Amino acid sequence: MTGRRAVTFAATALMLTMSPPVFAQPSRPDSRPAAEEAVSATQAKPQAPGGPPQEGFTLAIGPSVIVSPRPYGGAHPRVFPVPSIELGYKGWFFRGIRGGYSFVRQGRFTASLYGQARFSGLEHEASSVLDGMEDRKRSMDAGVELVYRGRPVGFRLNYAADVLGRNKGQEATALVTSGVPLGRLGIVLVGVGPRWLSRNHVDYYYGVRSNEATPSRPSYSGRATWNLDVTVTAIVNLTSSWHVVAIMNRERFGTGITDSPVVDRGSSYSLITALNYRF
Repeated sequence: MTGRRAVTFAATALMLTMSPPVFAQPSRPDSRPAAEEAVSATQAKPQAPGGPPQEGFTLAIGPSVIVSPRPYGGAHPRVFPVPSIELGYKGWFFRGIRGGYSFVRQGRFTASLYGQARFSGLEHEASSVLDGMEDRKRSMDAGVELVYRGRPVGFRLNYAADVLGRNKGQEATALVTSGVPLGRLGIVLVGVGPRWLSRNHVDYYYGVRSNEATPSRPSYSGRATWNLDVTVTAIVNLTSSWHVVAIMNRERFGTGITDSPVVDRGSSYSLITALNYRF
């Protein structure tokens, strides 16, 4: 995934939104691999598979540490601490970088509308490979998400589009989810699925414009692509209120990204660890 700004995360108290598989915690942010998408799982209180959504007011806070990858040539991953904040009341929620409303909550099925900050971006100072390129700005997405908290297998379908006119792109995710309950100790969760990125999205973050081209960095127009995400999440209950969460994600890039002259790898990894207190 593209680079993230630690200062922005800390200043806005936003978290990533890589949630655990849906049967473990309903109505969570969409499952994505990037750092920006991963930490709301650190705010997730484990729940019985297929359990009903919580109706009352919820609040969870705590510290978290993120290892955020950047696929651009010569760019190193960032390691930084951020706060974790989650608020919820009935169908309304604010979790990390996402806020919205779950307009359908029937048994194991949930449908939600949401707005979400996008911290994807390119900073030319991150690597000599990017020298002379224009920075790519962060943006805001709006989307719809369908969640089925099945046992032993569930799913999450997500569609989102840029609403600020920055990358003018869209993405769609289909995630199959499952896990192994550990009784009172917690749960281990696994999510696997493809993520489609539109041509405009790929071109904005991974393309090389004609005025940015050099002999070693030819111009490149991004193409729509399919990535593959694999995420393993462990939630450990220390007490009824304190929880430790660890999330490891691998995202394999499609050819629309790997063909870019500024990308030097075929996949990326992210890691998030957190200690949360739920009131």
